[in-house]
Parts: sequence; structure tokens; C-alpha cells
Amino acid sequence: MLMTIGNKIRYYRNLRGYTQEELGQKIGLQGDRVRQYENGIRTPKADMLKAIADALDVDVTALSDINITSAEDIMHILFELEDHYSISIEKQDGKTALIIDNEVDCNTVLNTYLSYWYDKRQVFALDKITDFEDPRLEDYRSWRGRFLSNEIAFESGIIRSVDDAYRDEVEQLSKTKTKHCETISDLIRLICRISPDILLGKYNEPPIDNIYGFVFNAEKLLNPDTYSSEYAAFIYEMKNLEKLGCSTLRTISYTGSVLKIIFTIQLGGFNIVTDKVEEWLNFTRKSNTLSVLAKKEFESKFENDLKAYNEATIKEFVEIYG
Repeated sequence: MLMTIGNKIRYYRNLRGYTQEELGQKIGLQGDRVRQYENGIRTPKADMLKAIADALDVDVTALSDINITSAEDIMHILFELEDHYSISIEKQDGKTALIIDNEVDCNTVLNTYLSYWYDKRQVFALDKITDFEDPRLEDYRSWRGRFLSNEIAFESGIIRSVDDAYRDEVEQLSKTKTKHCETISDLIRLICRISPDILLGKYNEPPIDNIYGFVFNAEKLLNPDTYSSEYAAFIYEMKNLEKLGCSTLRTISYTGSVLKIIFTIQLGGFNIVTDKVEEWLNFTRKSNTLSVLAKKEFESKFENDLKAYNEATIKEFVEIYG
């Protein structure tokens, strides 16, 4: 049986070593009210639940109620996951396993969370713990109570590190008033200059509110040996799109093997850019297997395709589709 809100309050209160009276003092209530919360006599309202979570140093979601009361409830949740997250079920060595495809873009956030959880279990060496009083268990449970906050801090730290690594060059482009791309074809050419080891591809999740984007290898962006001036130029252009009124967002995706940064742009019609860049990336990845003639034919066709966008200025594009 899953824990109720009251059970969770008691659990984290004990984990922090507080008495009911001490927790009550931290939230401005009598210890008797805390006792009522823990025993299920009363249910804290949203603002009080947030105050309790803050006092216990956990995310409010760690205390929130999850309405699962039976194995049947769990099965229907799994059916929902099957439909919306492409989760499948397998039998492995006498054990039942849920399989989540890391390559399905709708699973990006879920896979990142699961990989983050898996890594933390390894850090805390949970599989090697035999003593229930082992202090690592307490540290792990404390981390679990702040899972969302910790995960957000992890993502923010990666994004901040990438920003710091490219800040000077982006600022230099701005100071020297480097000319921005004028046309859509110019922008496509610029992005295509980014190494396919760094630019992994377009963001393929079905667009919501005209959101499109690109996926980058964050580890290589942060590695001095694979520093990319082309990525700095890309960021310089994205800042120009922001000035023109486009919304951009960066998120982190982590599958346990590759740390990725996803840069999305909210702009109708931007799939023109992402699709052409993806076409170029697919070509470069297999170019070693192509004949010289095949390479020239593709490059010629690709450049002819871009001529269709030579007159489409980015400013006008944003005004029409933004």
C-alpha cells in the first residue's frame, strides 16, 4: 500500500529527526495539528503542504498524494505508459522488466529522470547495502525527497557550464557587430557547418505550438578539445531570433551514455530549417560510403534546394510565422 500524505509527512519528519512539536514550530502550528495531519484526521491545504515541504527540505511533490490503492490501479497506470511512452514488457532471467526506448523523443524527460535515478543508486551503492541502518540509505532517501529540485539543479548546472564555455566568443561576435544571417538559406548553411559529432540531429518530437529544435552533445561542447566556434555562431543567431520575438528554450536529455542539450525554437515554419539540416547531417554521416559523383550530386541538389529560401529574410519569416 502506498503512503498517504500523512505517512509521508511522518516519514520525512523522522528522517530529519524532528518531533511533531518541532515541525509544528517551523510551520507556525501546534504539534497536535501535525499529529492530525500524520494520522489522516486532517489534510493540509496546498499552501500548508508547501510550508511543511519547505520545513522538511523536500519537494512538495514528495508529500503529495498519489491515488493508487490496488494492483489494478498500477496496471492501468502501466497501460497508460504503454500508450503514451512506448513502454513494453519483457521477461528476463525469471524477472519481469519494463522496457523504455531511449530513442523515442516523447520519452526525453522520462529517460533523463530514470537515468539520473539509476546513476544516483550507483553512487549510493544501494545494491551493496545489507544494513538497514546504513547512513547511505538515509542520504539516498533525503536525495529522493528532493528529486525534482536536485534534477533541476543538475540540468541548470550543465546549461550554465555550456553558457560559460561559449560566453566570451558569443560576446565577441556581438561586440564586433558580426553580421547576422539575413536569409533562411544563410541560417541553414551556418548550422550545417556544426560538426555532426556535436550537432546530433533535429528535435523530432511532434511539434506543439510550432516548437522545433536541435540536439547537441553537451559533453563535447564542454570539452576543450572539441570546442565548436560554429556552436558559438549558432547561439549568436539564436539570440538574434530572440530579439526578433521568438521564444527559445534549452533542456537537458540524459540516457546514461550521452548527455545532450536540446535547443528548441518556438516559430511556425522553422521545420524548414530543421528538416534541411537533418538532411545534411544524414548525408555527412554516410558520405564516406558514397562515390565522389554521388557526393557532388547531393551537394549540388542541396544547394539548389536552398536557393528557394535565398529571398526569404529571417526578419520577414519571423513576422509571418512568429
